[in-house]
Amino acid sequence: MYFLRYLILLFAPLFVLVQVQEGYAASCPDRGILQQQLRKTFRRDIDIIKVRPSPVPTICEVEVNFRGHKGVWYIDQKGNFLSIGQIYRVSDGTNITREAISRLNRFTNSEIKELDKLTAFTVNSKGKLLYLVVDPECPYCKRAEAILAPLLKKGEIQLKVLFFPLSFHRGAKEQCISIICDNKGFDALRNQYRSKNQCQRGRDKVENTLRFLERKGIGGIPTYIFTDGRYYSGILGKEALMRRLGIKDVTVGKSK
Repeated sequence: MYFLRYLILLFAPLFVLVQVQEGYAASCPDRGILQQQLRKTFRRDIDIIKVRPSPVPTICEVEVNFRGHKGVWYIDQKGNFLSIGQIYRVSDGTNITREAISRLNRFTNSEIKELDKLTAFTVNSKGKLLYLVVDPECPYCKRAEAILAPLLKKGEIQLKVLFFPLSFHRGAKEQCISIICDNKGFDALRNQYRSKNQCQRGRDKVENTLRFLERKGIGGIPTYIFTDGRYYSGILGKEALMRRLGIKDVTVGKSK
């Protein structure tokens, strides 16, 4: 999985404990006091938006704004220790931190309309709408595409694909442009289609997509964007994807 570039600084250590200050009252630390202390400790401008209880007892969730992107840190109720990392729910493996970040940075209605303008191609005219951000050279994207293929064939999903070629994938950007310029679709993407056609329309769409998604803090692929504005970076299995889209698995309970 390719992780978001901006979140590398925010969340790279799974657990980083920093003693910041003692004497906070029970519940959660005061936002203003905590912000002053963290700015003093880290010597950088950290904007704390909100401090509230997290799903984990005795741990508070700290919503921060970093480079225009909202992130989540954790602190104990007394404000003594700060964790810049991720929390998973053991029972089902859910990444609680990732879910919170997706909720905080969800796409607005106007931003969803912008996604429509930036779409490279659309598969199907009906079905549950899903936006997929990919790089044709990304091996994880290929796994995501393989999971989507049978659902697309059944017409259960309407897919809108956006291109986000990573700078270290040589030739990926030109490949994306050629797919757009030659009006190719999902099969061409999966089969590594490329040509020398580098039309202005294709170049503009790829560049605009990169700028728009980077402003939203997205730097990892594949990324799924749902119609409620939430997104998920990484590979979603078939069951997880269907659950998020509200598609019922008709095979459940049937005999083999």
